[in-house]
Amino acid sequence: MNIFILKDKNNTSAGYIQITEEELQAYKKNSEGKVYLINLGHSIMETDEASFRAFYKERRREKYLREEAQLAGGVLSLNAIDSDELDGVGVVLDTSEPLDEKIMRKMMIEKLPEAISILNDEEKTLIYQLYFENMSERQISSLTAVPQKTINNRRKRILKKLFDFFQK
Repeated sequence: MNIFILKDKNNTSAGYIQITEEELQAYKKNSEGKVYLINLGHSIMETDEASFRAFYKERRREKYLREEAQLAGGVLSLNAIDSDELDGVGVVLDTSEPLDEKIMRKMMIEKLPEAISILNDEEKTLIYQLYFENMSERQISSLTAVPQKTINNRRKRILKKLFDFFQK
């Protein structure tokens, strides 16, 4: 296994030198402070305390997640399915609309012009402002000088009228 220590503990940009196991033991004995080493699997590398703590904190987190996945019946990690072509998070949630709801929505959209035609001009304007121009009831109230509560009551009445139309 390769062992790398910092050339200069005060200047991490100075780089690393490779040493033997015996040289590492002597280095540890002669060091004034604690020596922070990270085992990377293929090599051991010296680092500062903050990097050492962050590295092992993340390693503990990954171990915890693996254990939780095993308890949950072998759930696949999102990291395991990430690749250049595939984003693991994108395959987790199926946000597609069920087929029966899709058909109902299509039928309702086809009937929408007919539903709107049962509204008078004032009702059409209010619905347009609320749902197509994304205006708030308060904004419409200040524009028309009609109290906001009245706007709210009209909106509810119009939506009830449209709901009743679609229930036929």
